[in-house]
This record gives sequence, C-alpha cells and structure tokens, in this order.
Amino acid sequence: MMNKIVIGILALLLVVCGGFGYYAYTLSGQIDYLSGQLEIYHQEQAAGIKSISDELGVFKGETRAKTSELESNLMTRIDTARSTLQGELNLTRNSIDTLESDLNKTASRVVTLEDDMHNLTGLSHSVINAHEVYQKVRQATVRISNGEGTIGSGFILDNEAHVVTAFHVVENISRIYVILPNGKVSRATTVGTCKYSDIAVLKLDTTPSIEPPPLADSNRIKIGEPLVAIGHPFDLTDSLTAGIVSQLNRFVEIQKNTGSQWVANLIQFDAAANFGNSGCPLINSGGEIIGLVIARVDPDEGDGIYYAVSANKVNRVVAGIITQGAYDYPRIGINISNLTPNMAKDTGLESVNGVRVVTVTADSPAAMVGIKKGDIILKIDGTPIRDVAALTSYVGEYKSPGEPTKLSLLRGEASLERSFTMGSMPE
Repeated sequence: MMNKIVIGILALLLVVCGGFGYYAYTLSGQIDYLSGQLEIYHQEQAAGIKSISDELGVFKGETRAKTSELESNLMTRIDTARSTLQGELNLTRNSIDTLESDLNKTASRVVTLEDDMHNLTGLSHSVINAHEVYQKVRQATVRISNGEGTIGSGFILDNEAHVVTAFHVVENISRIYVILPNGKVSRATTVGTCKYSDIAVLKLDTTPSIEPPPLADSNRIKIGEPLVAIGHPFDLTDSLTAGIVSQLNRFVEIQKNTGSQWVANLIQFDAAANFGNSGCPLINSGGEIIGLVIARVDPDEGDGIYYAVSANKVNRVVAGIITQGAYDYPRIGINISNLTPNMAKDTGLESVNGVRVVTVTADSPAAMVGIKKGDIILKIDGTPIRDVAALTSYVGEYKSPGEPTKLSLLRGEASLERSFTMGSMPE
C-alpha cells in the first residue's frame, strides 16, 4: 500500500516536472523571439535616427547656405542704403549751406532796409505837416472858461469824459466850464490835481463823441524835433503855433498867480504860447501828444522859451488822479544845487556832473539815512546824475512813495551809498 502511494507521488512529481520543463522551454523560446524582435526594433530605430540625422545635416547645410546668402544680400542692401543716404545727406548739407548763405544775404539786406527806414523815419520826424496835425488834434482841444471868458486850454483824455489841463488854470475857479470844439458847453468838476506837476484832471457832465489823441512816449523825444501847440490864447479858437524841442528834462520855477512852484520833467520849446494856451497839448509830427503846456519864460528874463510837462509825466500823474483822486508825489527831503567848476575842483571830481546837497529836511527820508549838507550825489539807483534837472526829473518820472531808492554819494574823499524808502510830498 505504501509502495503504491510512493509510486503515485513520484508519478505526480514526474508529471509536474515535465510540465515545468515544457513551460520553461516554451518561455525560453518566447524570450528568444522577443529578443529578436527587440533587436529588429533597435535596428529600425537606429536606421530612422540615422536617416533623420542625415536629413538634419542636409537641412543645416541648406540653412547655413541660405543664411549666408541672406546675410550677404542684407549687407549689400545696407551698403547701398548707406551710400544713398550719405549722398542725400551731402546734398542736404549743400542745400543748408546755400540757405545759410541766402539767409545771411537776406539779413544783411534787412539791416540795410532797417537803416533806410530809420533814416526815412528820422527824415519824416524832422518835418511836420502842421495842417494835417491840426486837423487830427483840434477836435480834442477844448477851452476852459470861468463863465465869462477863456482862461486856459485843455484836451480830451479818453472816452470817459476826462479833460486834462494845467492846475494853475483851474486853481481858483469855483465854477468850471469846458467849451468843446463844436461850441457846446459842459460843466466840469475837478477829479484831482497835482500842484507839483501843475496838472489837473476834470470830468465833464456830458460825454462828447470825440476821439482822443494818443499820448507819446516822451522818452523818445529828441532835441530839434518839430512840434505844434494847439490852444486858445487871447480868447481865440483853435490857434496853432509851430516850433521845435529846444531842451528836455528841465527843472524850472514856474510863476503863478498864487506864488511860484518848481516843476520837473519839463520840455522846453519855442512854439509861441501865450495867455490862454496854458493846458493845451504839445503835439509831434505823428499827431501824438508829447506834453502839456504850462508856462513861458518871463519877458523880463527872455523871450521865445516855453515849457510843457512831458507826456510820460502827464500819463503817470493823471492815472494816479483818476484812480485815487490825487497823485502822491515822491520826496527825498533835500534841497540841491548844480556843481560849479570850483566845487568839482575842490572835491577832486573830473567833471561838474552831479548835484550838491544844500539842506536836508528834518525827519525826511534823506535825514533818516544820514545824508548831510555838502554831500555830492552822483547816482540814483545806479543812474548817473548830471544836474539838478536830471535828478528831479528821474524822481518825478520813475519813483513813487514807498519804493526803495539808493543814492551814491561823495563825502569828502569817501564814496558812500545810502538806501531808503521814498517819501511823499506834504499836502
């Protein structure tokens, strides 16, 4: 029984071993088959890779060739463009040089034309068409009356019915009448006055339809320039006289009915101005007002010399009067005199340009900064001073109360500077 069991087990083991052997044989065959297939796949892949590599090599070669060709073509085009641009640039430079030459020639011609125009302008200013100027300005000149007769002249300032005349004309008149060029009469009230400039501004009760003449820049006036005065002397109407500018920036003591007054910024001229001309306009060849006639030299002292307040001074004072009702006149607080040759020699000066301080008003701006009698003023605000008229004209035309001012002085051998705030003239 045991032998049968053993034999059965052995037979079973033999069968199992045979099965395993067969399976191992079969698996080995399959492995060999798969190995062969894998080898074939590797060979195919290698061939494919080699083919792709070869194609890439060919492509790279073609690409390099095309790139080189493109670079060559691009460089050729760049060289061509550079050459073309250089040629155009050279042409442009030549054109610019030609234009610069033409511009220089044109500028030279312009300068020549300006000189010619200046000469023509100077020539036109050396003569005056008195009748033409008279026709331009006569409509704006008026008569100032006290109700009985003409006591002075004036002119229409603007389109707001303001009339400018001399202060001394209306100083003592209680009722002021203004007679217009067409003969109509208008009452007038005093807007304000400045006795230091001998200027008054009136306001008409009615507004006339009259075009006011322009005020000139009196800094451009030249000695010898022709002029006319249109006024109403001797109770006449629209009387015209002609002459020339004989001096500028005069500082003169003007005699009035109530006394005398020193007035600066005066134009000296020789066109006849008599009683009734006071307040009339002084006019240049272009029909512009260059001054306001205020006085004449006393016949006992001379004849043929007359004075007018400059247009710039008139404009400055009138603007202050219209806006404020009065003009605040500037003051340093000194009395001065012109230098004599002996004074210049004693102080070591090479010329008589400058002014000498005669007195200093107490509590004035000059006194507060230590200006003393005997000091010699050479400059104001850096502007050289020639004489009394120059200093007073500068103050009157360019300075206002409250403005900083600097005087350059000579005291003995010492050069000094004194800065102060410009004061005001007393009422």
